[in-house]
Amino acid sequence: MSISPADIAAVRERVDMLALVREHVALRRVGTRYIGLCPFHSESTPSFSVNPGLGVYYCFGCHASGDAISFVRQMEHLEFQEAVELLAQRAGVSIARESAEESERRRETRKIREVLEAAIAFYRGHLEGSAEGDDARAYLASRGITPEIEDRFQIGLSPMDPGRLFSHLKVSPALFVAAGLGYEAGGRARDMFAGRIVFPIFDASGNPVAFGGRVIPGRGYPGENEPPKYKNSPETGYYHKRRTLYGLNWAKAEIVRGDRAVICEGYTDVIAFHASGIPIAVATCGTALTEDHLDRLKNFSKNIVLAFDGDKAGANATERIYEWERKFKLNVKVATFPEGDDPSSLAQRDPALLAACVERAKPFMAFRLNRHFAAADLSSIEARYTASSEAISIIAEHPDQLVRGEYLMQVARLCRLDFDELERRLATEVRRSRARSRAVANGDGQEPPQPEPEEMDSAPARPIAEVPRFSLAELLDSSQRPYNEAIRLLAARPGELSAFMPVFLFVHPIHIELVRSLGSCSSADEVVERAERLSPAARGLLMRLLIDPSKEDEVDVISRLVERHGERAIDSMIRTLRRRDGAETIDAKRAMEISESLGYIRKWQGRLRESETRDEAVGVLLAYFAEGLEDEPAAI
Repeated sequence: MSISPADIAAVRERVDMLALVREHVALRRVGTRYIGLCPFHSESTPSFSVNPGLGVYYCFGCHASGDAISFVRQMEHLEFQEAVELLAQRAGVSIARESAEESERRRETRKIREVLEAAIAFYRGHLEGSAEGDDARAYLASRGITPEIEDRFQIGLSPMDPGRLFSHLKVSPALFVAAGLGYEAGGRARDMFAGRIVFPIFDASGNPVAFGGRVIPGRGYPGENEPPKYKNSPETGYYHKRRTLYGLNWAKAEIVRGDRAVICEGYTDVIAFHASGIPIAVATCGTALTEDHLDRLKNFSKNIVLAFDGDKAGANATERIYEWERKFKLNVKVATFPEGDDPSSLAQRDPALLAACVERAKPFMAFRLNRHFAAADLSSIEARYTASSEAISIIAEHPDQLVRGEYLMQVARLCRLDFDELERRLATEVRRSRARSRAVANGDGQEPPQPEPEEMDSAPARPIAEVPRFSLAELLDSSQRPYNEAIRLLAARPGELSAFMPVFLFVHPIHIELVRSLGSCSSADEVVERAERLSPAARGLLMRLLIDPSKEDEVDVISRLVERHGERAIDSMIRTLRRRDGAETIDAKRAMEISESLGYIRKWQGRLRESETRDEAVGVLLAYFAEGLEDEPAAI
């Protein structure tokens, strides 16, 4: 059952933001806010600021921002509900009781966790203290896994007898199966990992959720001629392979500290990285890399290195990797290893080289092109043309036009071909690729017919529409100051000031988004709560502005907005009048109406600049411009 909005609001209201932040940051007061060194990035000059009145924080260096819930999530790497529950306990806020069904589910999860912990202890004891563990220990030693590493990662061994674990645990067959340990046969539960080396899998908080079991080379497995190398626990209500990352519980602190994570192919690769002094490695649990994995990992770092086999790094995931980079603001690179080596073998042979491979990881596009040209024939014009065609197909997959252009220049130099010709071919390939994507999205799965080459060459390529991106520097430019001051005032008193700051006074899309959002809020607390729903640029600007409240008079601010809007209206009217001598003429009556409007606006613009008449002029012009939206097109 989700936490009610009322409980969330109560937590935000009751938490002492200043006391919370001071547990992690030394703060000193500057005016109405407090500043200190940012806990989310390294710095020597304080750029982290807290506004305790509004209960928000903002870092002018790394742009981290939010409220008490966001702060706890970023510091402790918690999910939203976990952070709310933690703060509720701290502030003495009672969260609504869970339903009977959820209470039963929670008790069941606790039981299963106890069973998994008992299984881990049993497997550990069997590996360490049984004659049956000799070949398992020898195999682990051959992979560079020492007894100390075995203990750290809780590695164990399941007996060859599939009934031993069930007999030891003394639980019901249903609970044994529900824990993902095996299956029921003939009224008895059987261990699915019998005879295998067992790697416990923990969630990010360190709770056991599943196991992975590996065969021991040279050992026979009854009833299995060619047993699969790995077996993994089935999915349960608390274990989801698409989201779980092996090793995250051990690696998360170092990932945050170094701001980088390595994703491997398997359990032994993760252990090899950690044993080599690179404790930032995690692995998927018997599945391909998914969006859910990266959605989880992005909370710890945006810099991801894929340490897979080269083909697996991009198999069936090329377009998705670029999509994930854009969606989660990730920086995905790929590490390459010497021929015949994987992280596990390289960790034993040359740990320093393993670290160097991670340091030299390349962006995904560069990795794919390097791999392509390493095998390409560039000995003749024809061969270079063929190599460039495959390279163009690879480049066309990238969603960013500027990135495509940069890589295309490299291809032109390498293949010694004309850049303009390659650019035309790339534009054609991009159009084809997008047409194929649209066909798949529409469900027909068929590529639409392509025009003949002559037709394509004669028609200029249509520009590729890019999603508008607005930088914080652009939004904080001095030209935007009146609008930013208005946002500050509106955020502090939305219910009071929204009627005097209508949307039509604003020009920039981000300001318009903020005004529309703030206009429907009734309090400053609601403003902070709704910040999560804004676009990243709008949220970043809002949190930056909230941290330092406006000290300006609201009528001064509104009058500057009205004056700027009036200047835009006057410019529009003058342009309209000048069309009288052009192709688009207006009649004399209409020209007279526009001239009268010009005179009216200019008269009140003059009064707007006089302190005695300013307040009246603001009201008159606001009403006039608002009416003009419906009745006077020339006035806007």
